[in-house]
Amino acid sequence: MRTYLILKALIDSSDYVTMAFFTSKLNVSKRTIQNELSYLKKEGEDNGYELQNTYGKGYSLKVVDVRNLNHFLNKLNSNESTDIQGHLINDELCILLSTGKRKYTSTSKLSDELGISSTSLYSKVNTISEYLNSYHLRLERKSHYGLRIVGNPSNIRKLMMDLYMHGENRFKELVDEKVGNYDEYERLVQDSIRNNKLKIGYYEFQIIMCWLRVIVFYKLFFDYKNDNDSTITDVKSDLIDFSKFGDVLLKLQHNFQFLLNIGDVTEFYHLVEHSTQKDGIKSNINRKKLTSELLIFFKQIDRENHTDYSSDKFFLDNLVTHLEFLIARLDEKITYKNPLLLELCIKYSMIFDIVLKLSSFLKDRFGYETSNDELGLVAVHFLNHSEKERKNRINQYEKVAVICTNDGGISELVKTRFQSIFPKSEIRSFPFWDYSEVKSFHPKIIFSSVPLKENPDIPVIYIKELLSDKDLENIKRMLFLKDDSTSENKYSEHATQYLSLIKPDLFKITSADSYLNLINDMSKEMIKKGYAYKNFDKDVALRERYMSTVYKNGIAIPHPIEMDGKESAISLYIVNPKLVENSKDIKLVFMICLTKKDSSYYRSISNGLFQLMQNEVKINELYKKADLNITRSILRELGGIDYGF
Repeated sequence: MRTYLILKALIDSSDYVTMAFFTSKLNVSKRTIQNELSYLKKEGEDNGYELQNTYGKGYSLKVVDVRNLNHFLNKLNSNESTDIQGHLINDELCILLSTGKRKYTSTSKLSDELGISSTSLYSKVNTISEYLNSYHLRLERKSHYGLRIVGNPSNIRKLMMDLYMHGENRFKELVDEKVGNYDEYERLVQDSIRNNKLKIGYYEFQIIMCWLRVIVFYKLFFDYKNDNDSTITDVKSDLIDFSKFGDVLLKLQHNFQFLLNIGDVTEFYHLVEHSTQKDGIKSNINRKKLTSELLIFFKQIDRENHTDYSSDKFFLDNLVTHLEFLIARLDEKITYKNPLLLELCIKYSMIFDIVLKLSSFLKDRFGYETSNDELGLVAVHFLNHSEKERKNRINQYEKVAVICTNDGGISELVKTRFQSIFPKSEIRSFPFWDYSEVKSFHPKIIFSSVPLKENPDIPVIYIKELLSDKDLENIKRMLFLKDDSTSENKYSEHATQYLSLIKPDLFKITSADSYLNLINDMSKEMIKKGYAYKNFDKDVALRERYMSTVYKNGIAIPHPIEMDGKESAISLYIVNPKLVENSKDIKLVFMICLTKKDSSYYRSISNGLFQLMQNEVKINELYKKADLNITRSILRELGGIDYGF
């Protein structure tokens, strides 16, 4: 909506438009407007205009092709029309909440700040009123005064928290501006969690911090009379330990000069109670039976995927304990949020597919259906297992011998380089003529820059003395991966060799009426072209029923629950106009089919697509140009970026 309004304002203006005009009219930060203008400037060449910036005056638009410009403007309005309703609700609520509890907001002020006519505003009022009803709040309308939000303070604060947690919007910016830096209070809350030995996840920690921000804003800028009408009826205050987090609440009141009443404090402790993982919950499930069933499940998984979950007792014990608490929470109807779910689903999709099989197993054997957020928490146990296996492979080389051409500085350099591979190993360098000392050292592996006369019963790897970074990476892959087929560079996390799998005969610009129909057509096309096996379409649909593969910023990555293709390939359909399902855009659909031999490709594919999701500019470029070579070029460019995950 902002993009359309900015471009429309530039078209309608006969003079320069200043940055201050945009920030005031749209009530967003300067940085937000700069991002929008940067996008519009980039799009100008292909859409019939030039965006010009004159120092000291502002922005203006030079029209080159009226037809192209009007087409682009209509496209912006059309593409974003499905989002307008939600934006308007959020923006109007932000304005009403920033006005205060006692004051009405005039319709003229609302329409001006929202950039819409009074007529359009009135058509949205009923929708906003219905939305507020879901919070047990009321939109009060009074002639000659305007609108205001009326209701219980705790419900108003719940609305405020949801708006704040929703992400970048004018209400979040307003609250952050009013309450300032919260680092001090974050440290106090973390101290309280640690001192009271509470189990609180990061997502729940963010909710607690959100409440502490919102209560200050509410007390000082919304309910400025500091009414004492806050009540909580669903928690008995005599069951609450008010000593926890007491210093946090006292510090807030002292620094911001307001008073919390018993209702406010009880509300906060109710939130903390709900955010804390319970150790005392007892599961009704038989641990011995669960362990036995899991062992059977993982032996089958190990056979299918060449893994070794079933032999890792530590992994199994911890997973059983987690599942016991999970099942107990499900019985109590308690669920936890997992803010890392998206990253786990995408970057570790092969692991997550096994977790989805585990979910199906739990449902079939024990009748429990698990949420995706909870499955994300389960997936962490699998990641821990993988990391432990990697460390075990490293630690088996507790003593490392390096044989060099001399005993000078070069040997120390080589030894230092190997320290990056074996940080906890004892590494010693030896001159080539002192092999007896090598044997006395009893190494577990030898790296030598000269041929050895003897053949020891341990691995020997011949090296160049001046090791490059690439040489070190090759050594890592040789030692830490399971076999030679997975040690090639194409399987490294940031490799881009997978781009050759995006096949020209599977690249298509299309439209669709539903996502399920679209991926069904894509699956059948892969079967028809000889890439996929007979029931590939059914397995893709099965994976979709487990959990949607539509992710962030219009990208979807459908694939079967298990990789077993005839020939490895990636199909890419560009959906134009974009498809919108369940409030999610669908623009670029990458369907993945891999042979078992090539299943390790999935790490580099998912990493590349995850990086693409973080870059809306590249997504828009790829979507607009709709060209296979450009697609490969963009993904290749992103393949060298490390986001630090």
